[in-house]
Amino acid sequence: MKRIESPQNPLVKTIRRLAQPRQREDKFLLEGRKLVNAALEARIAQIDTVVVSSTFVGSVPENVRAVELPEQLFTSVSHLDSPDGILAVAKRPPRAELQSGGLLVVCAGIQDPGNLGAIIRIAEAAGVSALVTLAGSADPFGPKAVRGSMGSVLRLPICALESRNALAALEGFRLAALVPRDGIDYREADYARPMAILLGREGAGLNPSLLTRAELVLTIPMLGEVESLNVATAAALVLFEAARRGT
Repeated sequence: MKRIESPQNPLVKTIRRLAQPRQREDKFLLEGRKLVNAALEARIAQIDTVVVSSTFVGSVPENVRAVELPEQLFTSVSHLDSPDGILAVAKRPPRAELQSGGLLVVCAGIQDPGNLGAIIRIAEAAGVSALVTLAGSADPFGPKAVRGSMGSVLRLPICALESRNALAALEGFRLAALVPRDGIDYREADYARPMAILLGREGAGLNPSLLTRAELVLTIPMLGEVESLNVATAAALVLFEAARRGT
């Protein structure tokens, strides 16, 4: 296994850049044993390089390029508070093609990567066919979103669309918009498929151009003085209701 000791090594620089992305790239970062193992098992994730610390206890498959970093250097490039000694640089999967039928979740401007990662995890658990992100959303393959998804981003088909092309791409799907108030009770909705459930930006909500195209407008009834739920929590309620009742 090759050992790298220089902080100026191109691979080390790549890891630092991917840990704090400013723009979407053709590679992304996986940190920790669970995510690296999930990537090695997932058919759609192609590992470029596995990086381990000098104190890592474990094995790396022989058919994967692996390099070793001194413990101090590894800790300095890791984005985790308590790294477990392994990370990987992977190639971003190609954009998924939307298949007719099924249930989609559309993230229209979800900016918090932790929320986006949680929604991806929820979507896989609820049996969603694919997750769509529109312009203004966080990168689903950014470090925080990948960690928040707990590996689901490696298995759930992800399709990134520009907002101007979104409606054309979603043609054939019934659009259901989730809003904080004035919609029908989500428990009383018709979840017949194909359906795409639209989730809007934290705080600002859905763009009116999308909202006006929705066939259904859904609301989660709330008591007390609560104005809205966290978008991932709201997504979980609606997606599992859709999974339970949709056909």
